[in-house]
Amino acid sequence: MSQSAADMRTARQEARRLRRVRVFGLHGSLLVWPVLFLIALFLTPLLLLIRTSFARADPAVFQGTGFSTDAFTQLFQPLILQSLGFSILLALIVSTVTICVALPAAYLVSRLGRQGQTWWLIAILSTLALSEVLIAFSWQVLLSRRAGLSNLLVFVGYMDAPTSLSPHMGAVVACMVYFVFPFTFLTLFPALSRLDRSLFEAAQTMGARPLRAFFDIYVYMLKPQIGASIAITSVITLGAFVPPLVLGRPTHWTIGVVINEVALRGQNLPFASAIAILVIFLSLAIISGISRLART
Repeated sequence: MSQSAADMRTARQEARRLRRVRVFGLHGSLLVWPVLFLIALFLTPLLLLIRTSFARADPAVFQGTGFSTDAFTQLFQPLILQSLGFSILLALIVSTVTICVALPAAYLVSRLGRQGQTWWLIAILSTLALSEVLIAFSWQVLLSRRAGLSNLLVFVGYMDAPTSLSPHMGAVVACMVYFVFPFTFLTLFPALSRLDRSLFEAAQTMGARPLRAFFDIYVYMLKPQIGASIAITSVITLGAFVPPLVLGRPTHWTIGVVINEVALRGQNLPFASAIAILVIFLSLAIISGISRLART
């Protein structure tokens, strides 16, 4: 009897082992295509970018020739440092404004019924179908002198005469906030929907004011989501190209616009590649720093 039980136990263990081998083999084959896809679309362009950054600028060859580190020695030019500093400042402003707008909006939508939430989510998701180019030129029309927002301000008596509100720093910030708002909202909304509302009511019962209870409970419990939203917004703003170019002056150009100018007008692709690598490292540093702050 004991021998039969031992044989059955051995047979079960062997069956589990074969099942694990079969599943692992299936999973292994399924992982081949995603890995090849990532290599083709991410690793290969990155390696080409690194290779181009170490090339020597050559007017006859757009990608450059030979091997040189001259592109990296030019990264400390005043133009590059100024544009990089402005890009970081713009990312900070856009992230702050977007969080201040998206967090209360996501909270209010999470308090609605299922049907109301569905309609709001459809409306916000539909804005993701708009391209950056279309959004930037739409804001240019909205801020123009003839058919823009200034005419409404004249009608209500806030302004004496219509005027163009772009190019201006505020126009760039407004357009970028509109562009990144759906990403921030969709990052915060699921977490807000899952939070227990009784915690907020308990805090008010214990004497906390609504605003204090909101920050002490919701903001504190949503630190990872807020950190992720700030990271996403900052990286998108750093790489913004069309809104600063269309709605801003040259002093409002981000590092993405400078890379385009260096590569196409300056015909110096190695230098543009070196700037792009610098932006990649800066983005990774921002993501890492925000992730650490969100975990504290």
